[in-house]
Amino acid sequence: MLRSRQLRGAAVGAALILAFVFATPASARKFQMSGTWTIRNGSVFIPLQFAKSLGGSQMTMTSMGNFTNAFFFPNGPMMGMGGVTATGSAPATLMVPQHRFLGDFVAAVPLPNPSLQQITSSFGVDGPYANATLMSGGGPGSFTWCPTDPACVKGTAMDPAQGAGPRGGRIIYAAGPNQFGGSMAIGLKRGGTVTSYFEFVPIQLGHQMFGGSGPTVRDLAPGRLGFPDSPASEMVYLAVGPITVPTCTVAMGMLVNCTPWTMGGGVGGGPRLTTMGGVTTTGTGPSEFLPTIATGPMGTLAGQFTSNYGFGHTTGTVIGQQTTGTAPGDDFFTFMGTDLRTPLGAGNIQSVAGGISFRNTLLGGSTYASLHKVWMSMGAPIPTMSPAGFAAAGALMLLAVGYALRRRLP
Repeated sequence: MLRSRQLRGAAVGAALILAFVFATPASARKFQMSGTWTIRNGSVFIPLQFAKSLGGSQMTMTSMGNFTNAFFFPNGPMMGMGGVTATGSAPATLMVPQHRFLGDFVAAVPLPNPSLQQITSSFGVDGPYANATLMSGGGPGSFTWCPTDPACVKGTAMDPAQGAGPRGGRIIYAAGPNQFGGSMAIGLKRGGTVTSYFEFVPIQLGHQMFGGSGPTVRDLAPGRLGFPDSPASEMVYLAVGPITVPTCTVAMGMLVNCTPWTMGGGVGGGPRLTTMGGVTTTGTGPSEFLPTIATGPMGTLAGQFTSNYGFGHTTGTVIGQQTTGTAPGDDFFTFMGTDLRTPLGAGNIQSVAGGISFRNTLLGGSTYASLHKVWMSMGAPIPTMSPAGFAAAGALMLLAVGYALRRRLP
């Protein structure tokens, strides 16, 4: 009898120890997440998203200036789903693993422009590029950054008005409550082409690449943390594009549906022009390419190169502005973040990040405001056994063992 009581006491004592060790109020909670990641890098949204004008069979497409209009043409937003983890409380730290936002997007859109024929793309997106943690005190804080004017870093009252001064643009951050945020960049691979007229008689089409140039995923500068006087940066060199000779009718506002080619997602350009003035399907000689304007570090003959600068995510407000270099007008975006989760992390959160891009092409230099917006909704928790539940299960097992032993004792 004494021995059985000792066994039962030992089992209960072990259970209490397990419960004390494992049952912590800040234990991790796993949630099922759904959301969207919207990217405006350079002059277009990734994947391609345009606003369409009403009226007529041929729609006029222009790159969106805000997110108040529908933007499901030709691609929809980048969707996200999967498990995320929250720890702590009020506000809960949010940990987002890699590969929660995945997609491959292909599009071909005719451009109603006398010089530009079409835009085509074949983007692959994968985010976050690395495991991300958004937390209290992890955001960039409040600041103003002007790439060509160091005097505006603090954003004082002496900061020139919009469009004034020598600067080509600026990024303004206003931190949200608790300076919540952190580093969370998207991964991008492949890209697209803009097709324009290289010659009108006879018609020859030049294909200028944008976005990316290969299957390797790279992390974009906007979203990486950086600091007000030293933002995250990247230099992108894109290979020169080919010149093609269409073998079918080319008309403004219609896709060029000739012999297809696949470089960068391009379609319908026809056979390539050769350096001998013929075409690759019938003539001899190497292919003719658009002029080279730079050479990349790996020897890439580039038809375009871009310097990208960016900062981390915040649940506050980000304003992106450029005042020079982009026709027909300036970029001016305002993104606002929110954190509407419960103290333990369930609910909705929206984080935003911004940056500036300086692009150099055959036509000269252009400046663009880059802004990213990630919206996530944390739904029903993923069923898992909590530490306290694990301890309780262990206690029950010990009690069962003790009961079995008691029955076997004389």
